[in-house]
Amino acid sequence: MERRRMRMAELARESGVSRETIHYYLREGLLPRPVKGGKTVAYYDESHLERLALIRRLREEKYLPLAVIRRVVEAGPEGPTDRDVDTLSDVLSIDPTMRRSLAELATPDSESERVALELGLLGEGAAQIAKHDEAEQRVLASVAQALSLEGEARQLTLADMAACARELSELVDTEAGLFFDLVIRQGDLRSAIDALRSGRAAVARFITAYRDLMLRRVVDDVLAGIARGARDIERLSLLPLSAALSERLGSAQQEESLRARAQAGDAAAANDLVWHLFVLGAPPALTELSAEVTGLLRPRARCLVVAARALVDPEAHLADLGQQLGKAGVFALGQVLAAQARLASFGRRREDHDQGFLAVAVPVMHELGRAAPGEDADPLASACAYHFRARIRLALPRVLGRHQLAIEDLERELGVLSAAGGRIGAAHRARLEGNARLSLASAYQEAGRRVEARAELERATAVDPEGPIGAAARRLA
Repeated sequence: MERRRMRMAELARESGVSRETIHYYLREGLLPRPVKGGKTVAYYDESHLERLALIRRLREEKYLPLAVIRRVVEAGPEGPTDRDVDTLSDVLSIDPTMRRSLAELATPDSESERVALELGLLGEGAAQIAKHDEAEQRVLASVAQALSLEGEARQLTLADMAACARELSELVDTEAGLFFDLVIRQGDLRSAIDALRSGRAAVARFITAYRDLMLRRVVDDVLAGIARGARDIERLSLLPLSAALSERLGSAQQEESLRARAQAGDAAAANDLVWHLFVLGAPPALTELSAEVTGLLRPRARCLVVAARALVDPEAHLADLGQQLGKAGVFALGQVLAAQARLASFGRRREDHDQGFLAVAVPVMHELGRAAPGEDADPLASACAYHFRARIRLALPRVLGRHQLAIEDLERELGVLSAAGGRIGAAHRARLEGNARLSLASAYQEAGRRVEARAELERATAVDPEGPIGAAARRLA
């Protein structure tokens, strides 16, 4: 059925949005362009009404700025769900109290004083309270307000205050340097003090506004990464070794031997074959194993097979993966692969989920954090767990994936590979090391650690200069 068409006046009347605002939204790309009916005639339809209603809800109910609304609108069905928008709007609902008088704030007590001194909230080196110092009392009133909160809210708020105190101490040192530079340059203390006082309110407002701006940038980063992250997590395959290096290290011959022995009923060979294919094979290799081979597998190897199947068909295999993981005992790599499958399943079937991506991702990331690859006695399993956990963390938005933790995982993986000696096969080591160094170099680059990134790219190239790993390293250099 053809959509009802309307002119600007009718659109403004039905939406309750002024013509000027509609024109502004059009210029900003928040509304689809109308259909032209002539040089001065434009027609709008129900999609414009729906979009205007969405923008109004996000502005008036969620208090989101237009920059974030644009991200939501541009992402479309692939973007954040309503639950994600609700969660992120809560992040922005911060009510500064700096303009309230001291009498309106919470009254500090001995506990506030103790906590403030313990956390360094009165400045580094402060050992006692100045009872009549209004500035200190204002800080203590904020601490008392934090202490009135319960449980995790109290812990988070105090940790936030401690982080702010550390960074603001450095800021004040820098500001003091700027002030005395002016004093010395002008040779006039009074005029420098007047200049400082004149701009003090503007700087205070700037600090509050800049913090809000950076929080909104974080939100924008999360919004941009939600759709991309779920898809990227599904594709965490390793770049292969070159044919020449694989042949030199005997990878194909080893697979052929293991496969023949497994088909003949050798259970040890069947389990070794699964690990060989997990590290060195193409992504479908594990899903194509015969029932005769999979019937010989121990719980850990079976986990790897079911995890590969869960990535292809989450609905059919996620429950089985959970059961196999329970049989495998403490198995960090299994936990990591289960997390990957759960996150990837959201990207594949997001329309069937009654939760937003954040609601799915947060408990999964919690479970990822609990996995302990370093406690696995098998160095190959340990290295793989570190590697794929890091790749999951890097695929998610920075604030959610905790990219510094990913860097630490990759560094630990390389440590395991280096210390394992002959307990990890040469081909397995080469593929894991080359891919780990590529991921680490990319993460270093993003963190601004250029020298370390270049060193890792050189090491990655040295692993397999003529293969895809070397080519990728040259592209990143």
